[in-house]
Amino acid sequence: MNYRWSQLILLIGLLSGLIFAQRDEVSLKLRYQSGQTLNYKVNVEGSVNLISEIGVASDLKFKGELNQEQVVKEVADDGTATLLVTVNGKIVLSTPTESAQPNEQKVTATKILMKLTSDGRVVEVKPLKEEGEKSPEQFEVLQDPFQALTLSATLWALLQPNLPPRPLKVGETWELTGTVPVPLQGGQTASAKMSSKGKLVSVERKEGTEQAVVEIQSEVPEIGELVSKMLPLKEMGINLQAKGGTKANTKHYFDLAKGLISRSEVNTETKMNVVIQMPENVGGGVMSIQAQTQIKSVVELVSVKP
Repeated sequence: MNYRWSQLILLIGLLSGLIFAQRDEVSLKLRYQSGQTLNYKVNVEGSVNLISEIGVASDLKFKGELNQEQVVKEVADDGTATLLVTVNGKIVLSTPTESAQPNEQKVTATKILMKLTSDGRVVEVKPLKEEGEKSPEQFEVLQDPFQALTLSATLWALLQPNLPPRPLKVGETWELTGTVPVPLQGGQTASAKMSSKGKLVSVERKEGTEQAVVEIQSEVPEIGELVSKMLPLKEMGINLQAKGGTKANTKHYFDLAKGLISRSEVNTETKMNVVIQMPENVGGGVMSIQAQTQIKSVVELVSVKP
């Protein structure tokens, strides 16, 4: 009898262990609702170090405050959401030169139609513009290719994370590879190969809600061609060739009750080798530059309207 009771107790213990193990697993899926409006604030700061072929170095620092509005246009049965994303705000650019004054640039409203799956994978992105707008002039800062290169890297802060495709326990990891669509001028898109590795660090209670803390390391090994396509330099007769890649370390706080990212902390580093050929009407010539960009961004959910 004692032997049978001990077997029964052992069986109950094993079953209980399985039940609790299942409860310990966390499913990280975005749960957008059609008609929702999400407002995020984005604080970004960073620097660009440029070294020319003759050894001349210069530094550009920038700091910005951006607003990001996401309007959920529709949600498919499989959870894929179509979002209208609007970004605006300001960027302040400065150089170490004592006589140079900080240059504040207004980031006028930029609209992107984005479609993403419930695990954060972006499957479609399309830039939009109001009737009569001229895309190359929408960002005045794009008239300077170095500043444009800087701002293009801040797009990392606006991307959704690649979430795990299956439920995880705290401490478990996952890996993903794929492509990321990138909007170009004239409504065109391109893509970049991307790889990432993530880890579910913890589940904690904050302000009355449970949040999963996720860390992700991502890399786009080659973005040179995309940078060349993104910048409207051909219209000015400038030929730019770039080669290099971007790495990002991100920390996301996922609201388990809402199924939304409540906060993201993003650190990126981009290294590029750039060759610029100027048009003949300004003297021509070719310049080679090495550029290293470092950016820190904090993206925080401010409000959700049903």
